[in-house]
Amino acid sequence: MSDRPTAVVITGAAGDLGRALCDSFLADGIVVYAADRAELATRPGLRAVPLDVTDHAAVLALAKRAGEESRLVAWINAAGVFVACPVRAATDEDWGRIIAVNLTGTFYGCDAALPVLAAAGGGRIVNIGSISGQVGGVGAHPAYGASKAGVHALTKTYALEGARFGVLCNAVAPGLLEGGMAREFNPAQQDKLARATPLRRLGTMAEITRVIRFLADADNSYMTGTIVPVNGGALMV
Repeated sequence: MSDRPTAVVITGAAGDLGRALCDSFLADGIVVYAADRAELATRPGLRAVPLDVTDHAAVLALAKRAGEESRLVAWINAAGVFVACPVRAATDEDWGRIIAVNLTGTFYGCDAALPVLAAAGGGRIVNIGSISGQVGGVGAHPAYGASKAGVHALTKTYALEGARFGVLCNAVAPGLLEGGMAREFNPAQQDKLARATPLRRLGTMAEITRVIRFLADADNSYMTGTIVPVNGGALMV
């Protein structure tokens, strides 16, 4: 049905990165299914969807709705939880929550998006990994790096599965970005982390958004299963 609008799904749409992504897609006239547990203000082109990404049935229902109402071209799994704490102070409760949102939530998103995008003739899935999933780290709950390493592996699995359907699946692996996650650290810690990168600063939401937009676009026609490092040179792969 050619009269259906072109659309994307963004989970974690109320977060810093989610909001930046919504703004970017909306500016190009693309309908955004903005999914988050937090309430989102409606605006032209944005369809706010209350969603807990750990609810598999709800994620599947969102994919079904987006596929029926629009020409879904991309699904971005941007929902995530980060807890700054000494590794030896990590709690079971935070472990369960971080793994549930970051890893299981991404699995549910990939699982829901793949058949809908395949039925539409192809599309793009973009997952949000992290440099922590590549090198580990201190100062954050160990579940964070573990969950993001899992996201990287999921990305490759869904890239292999999606390839025959024209569904390309990639991930970004940012370093620390300006915003809510950075504010989990005190100013001295932020400065130390910024100076540890060759570019000697934190990344911005605009910078990571531009990379995600490329991965989510049809112009990305031969890149799949890739974990794109966007980290100021902190890890060169």
